[in-house]
Amino acid sequence: MRILELDKSNMLGRVSALADQCAQGWEWGLDWKVPASFFSARQLLVLGMGGSAIGADLAAGIAGGTLKKPLWVNRTYDLPAWVDRDTAVLVCSYSGNTEETLSAAAQAARRTGRIAAITSGGKLAEWARQRRFPLLRIPQGLPPRSAVGYMTFVPLGMMARGGWVSRSVLGVEAACAGLNRYLKTAGGPAKKLAAKMVNKLPVLYGAAGGWEGITYRWRTQLEENSKTLAFHHIFPESTHNEISAWVQPKGLMRHSIAVFLTDPAVHPRILRRMEFTRRIVVSQGAKAEMVSVSGPTVLERMLRLIALGDLASVYLAFLYKIDPTPVVRVEALKKFMK
Repeated sequence: MRILELDKSNMLGRVSALADQCAQGWEWGLDWKVPASFFSARQLLVLGMGGSAIGADLAAGIAGGTLKKPLWVNRTYDLPAWVDRDTAVLVCSYSGNTEETLSAAAQAARRTGRIAAITSGGKLAEWARQRRFPLLRIPQGLPPRSAVGYMTFVPLGMMARGGWVSRSVLGVEAACAGLNRYLKTAGGPAKKLAAKMVNKLPVLYGAAGGWEGITYRWRTQLEENSKTLAFHHIFPESTHNEISAWVQPKGLMRHSIAVFLTDPAVHPRILRRMEFTRRIVVSQGAKAEMVSVSGPTVLERMLRLIALGDLASVYLAFLYKIDPTPVVRVEALKKFMK
């Protein structure tokens, strides 16, 4: 079956637009006129779910040790007790109708006036407009997971404007240009990786220290695009527990593949732990794949790794002869919850 027949909503084109989204989101974030009082808060809490929350994880990983204030992500209906007037809250919902996020946002409005929102519309846009909270509207019509460039780089640009991260240290413009070049040739590696995951259970491994959001992104893209059950864990924590689990059930071992996301910037002791784990995986009859990308800066390699995972998930959907865009069960859940 031809790709055009499967990809009815052009998910391949959408994930291939990542570089443009990142560049545009960065500029919008830099230009966003959020009040100075927002940036004088002690910490930042991001409210979101799914594709609207992953951007905060990725932004935190990209900022890494340069982030000058704590950043937390809240993925549920209620707020932690520590949220107070000295907490800035960024409400992220692509659709603007995410019920968990709207619930937490209503609570946040009673505790702090330092609130801003990012959305394409919906109830969140109206809520923020009525309360005169800073609002940045991004383009409509995308599956939330396809808006990750906006949802990552608008917050990053906003934090750079407020002085929470250094614009010059990040080098976003050059990284986006490099990502654009990479996307023109990334299809080949993505197809090869997808072929290795066919009829396998992917277990994804990444490193602590900024790569956690990328690893989780790979998992959720495989789950939503290729409708593939996947799991993930982070090093070095996984070597204190999960390496013991590559034994049972024995029948599952030969149907599993461990994918290790590696990079020269990862702590060398973590890379050594990954190699030890790879040997365990292979000894149990499972497949193992060490995945890395090239690039002149850490940020550019991070973006390329995100793009590679996105593309591989779409090509895996094609190999299973399914359209990667529809998420029928997610939509059914929304109806059920009504």
